[in-house]
This record gives sequence, C-alpha cells and structure tokens, in this order.
Amino acid sequence: MQPDDVEDFRDREYPQLKGKTYMDHGGTTLYAKSLVEEFSADLIANLYGNPHSASTPSAIAGHRIDAIRERTLRFFNADPADFDLIFTANATASIKLVIDCFKDHAATSNTPVWYGYHRDAHTSLVGVREATKMHRCFTSDEEVDVWINSGGLGGPRARQIGLFAYPGQSNMTGRRLPLSWPGRIRKSFHKAVTYTLLDAAALATTCPLDLSDPATAPDFVALSFYKIFGFPNIGALIVRKDSAHVLESRKYFGGGTVEMVISINDTWHAKKDTSLHDRLEDGTLPFHSIFALDHAMNVHERLYGPNPMKFISHHTAQLGKQLYDSLTGLYHVNGLPLCRIYKDDAAVYGDPTMQGATIAFNVQKSDGTLIGFEEVEEAADHRHIYVRSGSLCNPGGVATYLGWSPAEMKAAYASGHRCSHPTQIMLGKATGVVRVSLGAMSTAGDVQTLIRFLEETYVETSIPRLARSSSLPMLNTSAGVIATYQSRQATTALPLSSESSVDLNGSHRLWESSEAPAMPAMSPTLEADKIRAFIPADYVKRRKPWEEEMRKQSTTFNHGIPGELKMREGEDGGSVSKASTPSFRARKFGRSVVNLLKSNRSNVNINFADQRYEIQ
Repeated sequence: MQPDDVEDFRDREYPQLKGKTYMDHGGTTLYAKSLVEEFSADLIANLYGNPHSASTPSAIAGHRIDAIRERTLRFFNADPADFDLIFTANATASIKLVIDCFKDHAATSNTPVWYGYHRDAHTSLVGVREATKMHRCFTSDEEVDVWINSGGLGGPRARQIGLFAYPGQSNMTGRRLPLSWPGRIRKSFHKAVTYTLLDAAALATTCPLDLSDPATAPDFVALSFYKIFGFPNIGALIVRKDSAHVLESRKYFGGGTVEMVISINDTWHAKKDTSLHDRLEDGTLPFHSIFALDHAMNVHERLYGPNPMKFISHHTAQLGKQLYDSLTGLYHVNGLPLCRIYKDDAAVYGDPTMQGATIAFNVQKSDGTLIGFEEVEEAADHRHIYVRSGSLCNPGGVATYLGWSPAEMKAAYASGHRCSHPTQIMLGKATGVVRVSLGAMSTAGDVQTLIRFLEETYVETSIPRLARSSSLPMLNTSAGVIATYQSRQATTALPLSSESSVDLNGSHRLWESSEAPAMPAMSPTLEADKIRAFIPADYVKRRKPWEEEMRKQSTTFNHGIPGELKMREGEDGGSVSKASTPSFRARKFGRSVVNLLKSNRSNVNINFADQRYEIQ
C-alpha cells in the first residue's frame, strides 16, 4: 500500500471531511464510516447482556471481551503471557489508576514513593507529583541519561519505591523520546526498585507500539483508543506482569472485583484471584465500546494494510516533512520568516523514530511582533481548517520553548492569564502555540490548504514606510545599520528609503544579482544627535498595558503569592522581581534604556537576519 492510496478511499470512508481540513489528530483522529456501519450492524443483529450476569447473552459478551482483550494486546505486539490489559476511560484514567495503587502500596509496606517525570510530560503526568512527597522534574533527555548511568543518583533511595514517567511523544511539539529508558532503568537500578510509566497516548496515534520484548518494555503503558481509531472513546493500561504486584495493594474495590464482601458487623472482603484485570476493572465494563474496538481494528487493517500502524507511520512522516518544509519556506517581503517553529534540536521531520507528524508554531508579522494563537485558530476555523491552539496541557513545553520562567508564569496568572481564558501575548512572549497534527487519513492536499491559508492571510508582500517603523527588530547595529533581504541561498543588500513603500510583488521574490541595487559606498551610521536622551517618564508611558494593571492590583498580588514575587515601584517605573537586589534592578533598568533607545531611532534603515526562530 502506498500513501497515495489514502486518496482512493478518503471521500468514501470519511465523508465528514467534505469541504473541511482537519488537522487536530493529536486531539482525536477520525473514525471511518464503515466502522460506524459495522458496529451498528453488530448491535442490531446480536443480543448482548451485562458480562457480570450468567445468562447466555451475558456469557457471549464476556467471552467476546476476553477475545478482544487478547487481540488488543497483540495489536501492540504484547504477549498475553507477559502482559495484561485493563480497560479504562482514557489515558489519564490509566495514569491515575497507577498512582492510586502506588499510594496504597506505599502505605501498606511503609515504603515512600519517589516520582520522576520528564519536562515534556502532559499535565496528567505532572499531576502525579501531588500524590507523592518526593518528586523531580527532568529538564532534558541528557539529564535522564546521566541519572540512569549513575544508577539512580538523585532518584529514589533505599527503602523507597520509584516511579519514572514520561511521554513517548510530546503532545506539543511531536518529538519522540527514547523508548530504551525502561530497559536501561531496569538494569541499572539496584538500591531502589524504580518502575516506568509510558504515556503512549500521543505516540500510538501514528506509530507502532512494540512491546514484544518484556525485558525492555515499560512496566505500565497508558493509552487512548480514540486517538488511534477515532472511536470508541475508551483507553487502556497495559501492565507488565512481572511488575503487577505493585498494583495489588489497592484498597478500593468496586463491583465485580471481589469474591465476597462483609459489610455488617465486620469489614472483610476477598478479592478475585483470577487475573489482575479482574481485580482492577471496577464495575461493569463499557462492553459495547469494547465491541466497537474490535470493529475498529478490523477497519484499520482493511484500509491501511495488514500492518496498519507501520503504513500510517510512514505516511504521516512524509506529510510531516512536507508540512515543515512548507512552513519554513514562508517569508515576509523583508525576509523575516512567517512562522516561529518550536522543535527540538535533535528532531528531524521525516524520521519517525525522532519526530511525529505534529508541529507547534506561532505566526509573526514582518516587524517580528506575534499574532495571537487564538486569532490564528479562529481565522483558520472560518476557512474550515481545524487546528488547535493554546498551552496544550503541556506546562513544561510552554516554559521551555516559549521561554517562561516560574516567576513570570506566576505573574501572568496574577494579572489574569488562564489556560481556559488566555492572554495570548504577555511580556512580548506568546503564552501558547498553534498546533497542527496529522493523522492516518491526512493528505498532501490538507498540507497545501493550510499553507495557502497562511500565505494568503498573513504573509506581507509590502511594508509601507518601513524605515520609520519603531517596532522593527534591531538585529545588527555594530557596523552601521542597513536593510537586507536574505534568502536561504544568498544575501543581497538593499537600501530602503524611509519615504517610500517596498513591494516585491510576492512573498517568495528573490533578488537576482543583476537587478540588486548598488550598495552605498559606506553604510550609514547612527549619529549622536539623532538619538533622543532617555527620559524615565517616557519609559513609564511605554509600559505594557498588562503591567499597568498588575501595578494597580499589587496589593492583591503580594498577598496572593507571599515571598515569591513582589510588585515594587521606582523612579524607573515598575518592575517585577524575586528580591529588590541592586544588581537585578540595574539589569532591568539597563534593558529598559536599550529598548527605549531602539524605539526612538528614526530615519535609520534596519538589518534583518534570516532567522528561523526554531527554539532549540
């Protein structure tokens, strides 16, 4: 099967896409028409009862659940002899089940839980730390490698139980993290047992999850099936049986997980001893949804081949590279890239071992100022292009790629910023991103539609009175300030008049050497009499509106976060700092002077560098 074959059945199997471009497969992928039809026909033709009952319809339902459980394990190359699968509501429910069991195990065995998580972790993984007294966030892959190679220094100590959790793929940037860590941790740690929890929700959407080797597989894997098949809306926790004992101490029990319960005059119960999933699947399973999972695997294999995830991985990797190359090829007339793309230095689009088909970016104007990510999503929505924007439940990714410190994030919160109601740009930084994620049924046409929208809506092909714009980025003033139009192949100097507009008749126009205007004999220099003296009052007037609001609310802010941040007023305006040390205030004041001087330069042409804004 070839990627082009998707075009052959897309209109038939995904009629809901007619006239629409769906690019949020990281949220959920789409279900096929035949999946819904076959599932509906199954329910119409067959009688299924509650699996906990003993009737014939109930027995049929129970036997079928067992068969689907085993088939699902084999979908991930997991041998049922080595792994068990527990059906859950979603990946988050799977993660919560693990930590609930760990807490009860710690209480029963008097063994404290140490928790480590990666900076790229989804909020659902970060939240686990609140259930532990000791936790650590690893800020890079290298930090994890050093920790593993050291045998766990800085991790759990003797008489502690450790849990290290990380995502197989960042749900923000799409970069894929090493799957070798669980096996290495199992070999290296001797003083304290450390288990591994893999959040495979984003990874499994477009990548084969191979659990064929229990010696190197994670102890626990959390995933959601709607991200793989579009339907049904259920998840699973896959458990390595050699590690299952740590989940056995769970105190809570629900219907169907026990053999006997005494509730009057005594508090005693006996758990089921048949299998781990029988003891952890509380109440009646969503058995109709589990039947739908069986049909989902059938349809996936029929549409995408006998090894569907291998095909989907190759298909989406090609589209992801095409999308990345197209986005990085969009420039404003002055040579500034349209998009700031956030990616890891080691990630390579087109290589499915390193990078998924997900791109996080922000759109910027020709002067370098950002366009709100919600504005971009709304504009795309009007064109029936569906993406996702915001912080994406990935706090570590936002802090790392968008450059937010803890102090700045607390200050933003104090001034009214919320994930659910964001202030899109604060301190000159974006508080979120636009995310585009591709899936099995995505096509090259989808990529072209998005690129065409961005080009038509945001690429600036003319910039009136360019030289007098006070907000343009000053990227080079050491040897004179000139304007350049720089392509990826060559750079040609172009002096710009402050009285006329620039129109190159297209966003991708390249200057030929024969038509480039001649360079002046000497680059103009900044003359002292053209630089206005710095006046503190001017600086105060130019403060960001949200900072002014923060100053008005300083009393509430100081009481809300004691000892963390204080709002202070000075002759230089206002500043936010952890402590009123002269060195910090001096640096803050110095930067203010520099920024003001830049904003008051006039009649000076500006040098633009060809920067991709790929945050490393």
